[in-house]
Amino acid sequence: MTSLLPDPVDPEFSVVMVTHGAWSLTEQALAALSAHTDCPFEVVVVDNDSKDETRARLSEVDNARVLLNGENRGFGPACNQGAAEAHGEQLVLLNTDAFVTQGWLEPMREALEDPAIGAVVPRYLHPDGSLQDAGPLLAQDGTVLMYGDGDDPERPCYRFRRILDYGGAACLLLRRSLFESLGGFDSRYAPAYYEDADLGMRIAERGLAVVYEPRSTVTHVRYGSGEATTAAALSEHNRRRFVERWGSQLVGRPWTFRGTSEQAVVGARDAPATPRVLIGAGAEERAASSVAGSLLRGWPRARITWAAALPADDGCDVDRLLQLGVEVLDAADYSWLGERLFHYDLVLLGENLGPGLMAALAQTQPQALQLPLSEIDPDRPISLLAVAARAGISPASHLPCSASS
Repeated sequence: MTSLLPDPVDPEFSVVMVTHGAWSLTEQALAALSAHTDCPFEVVVVDNDSKDETRARLSEVDNARVLLNGENRGFGPACNQGAAEAHGEQLVLLNTDAFVTQGWLEPMREALEDPAIGAVVPRYLHPDGSLQDAGPLLAQDGTVLMYGDGDDPERPCYRFRRILDYGGAACLLLRRSLFESLGGFDSRYAPAYYEDADLGMRIAERGLAVVYEPRSTVTHVRYGSGEATTAAALSEHNRRRFVERWGSQLVGRPWTFRGTSEQAVVGARDAPATPRVLIGAGAEERAASSVAGSLLRGWPRARITWAAALPADDGCDVDRLLQLGVEVLDAADYSWLGERLFHYDLVLLGENLGPGLMAALAQTQPQALQLPLSEIDPDRPISLLAVAARAGISPASHLPCSASS
């Protein structure tokens, strides 16, 4: 196991890991990190009084800084302890049961280049390759839903970048300066659970976004370093504590995720998104792509859904749209609108639309303002003001400076 990690000279970022037993998983996590990371980094490991072989084996790992605690201080406090010893400008908080994959880092760091983004999380997969979490969702009672758990990770609804209430800390990238200025994880959630949700809410208080970046994938062994029954008890205790602090910020979300509907799931997913815009246009209508990008530049927290049947050879750059944060649904029918009743503020319609879409809109989105796609000029941000006024959308917090000039 010696010489597994690179020499941490002038690290571009710091990885903080907390160990508490489960050495075999820790070894795999370190090996994956070394194999799939191409830039200089350092690793700080904080051991929370492991009773197995972990401490002895950590002493054999070259180029890792290891801090040994005489007791289990809990996940959050140990992360804070490791972050205080870090030198990189960026931090990656990485669980010992989370295995990064090739190309994991670049999309996350690219997202963090935006000064409006405070933290980034990847798409989490189960070891069998199924989806584990495409960004967690919060209900008003503090219950959490791992969006897409067990589903096909390549479904379009899981493949676009979006703003979250918080990101799970199994693999969380953020600036070290931000983490320090927030005081790190709140120790009241020790030993574990909801400290990451609390951190996300505090990041939002700073006016920054927590972002889900699906181009980065990480395999996560859920409860790999702990027991499920213990986790459930700790989570329930901290759920009540979290709601006491943040309940007023969760208004507008579903009341609970204990027995919920797809309508509630999508509503929770898009709760931070304003406004919500549906574009109905074929892939051959190239203006739709430009309009989608223009709308997101004007309203960076918007949910833009482009509904179209997309043939494989149509030349449409779907990956670029997903990266921008556009939800692209490849659908020959629009039955999914039945799970999004009264969901959209604005509907932009292209020229070549089938009767199925118009009928579905009449049944599911009668409240939304409908406009021809041709009325939006992607090169004139000022036109967004007129659209906002007609749709009843407040433009003040979403339009770019150029729109008012």
